[in-house]
Amino acid sequence: MPRLSKDQHAHLTASVDRWLKKNFREQIDLPALAKEIGITRFLLCRLYTERAGKTIRLKQREIRIHHATKLLSNGTKKVGEVAKAVGYGSVSHFTKAFLEETGELPSVWKSRPRIVSFPKTAGRLPEPGLTFVRETIGEVPPELSYGSGQLVPARVDSAPPSRATRITRRGKRWQEGNAFLD
Repeated sequence: MPRLSKDQHAHLTASVDRWLKKNFREQIDLPALAKEIGITRFLLCRLYTERAGKTIRLKQREIRIHHATKLLSNGTKKVGEVAKAVGYGSVSHFTKAFLEETGELPSVWKSRPRIVSFPKTAGRLPEPGLTFVRETIGEVPPELSYGSGQLVPARVDSAPPSRATRITRRGKRWQEGNAFLD
């Protein structure tokens, strides 16, 4: 079997990533996927892991849990329904994967306060409560202050992408804590 060039290697990884994002709910059939690409299952797994830094199955778990966090944040589905919706056959397997990926139980994630974005209308301020901005903010402008203990705009942290920092006002001081983005 000929060796793959760097471009082919990158294309292979991108192809697998696209397939995983499209079919994340399905069980992975590595031999069939490798045959479709035109290489052996062993070579597919080795090349993908070298390039992506994680196995194909771990990448699928990451994608599934990302979708699960969105469904849980929505708050309308039960944990079991979310598990089934993202491709897990059992709630216990889903809970274990969710805990390993996020460090929290799905029920804890689901109970978090919802985050809403700023209104699009210029000059209008958001209602008091937890909100966020997509770019990093410095000091919170005084006009966005709602008084002691109210949540104001969050600062988006770099990693993981679904985390942010909520900023609360306690008297004259600002405090930071965790918040989560959709």
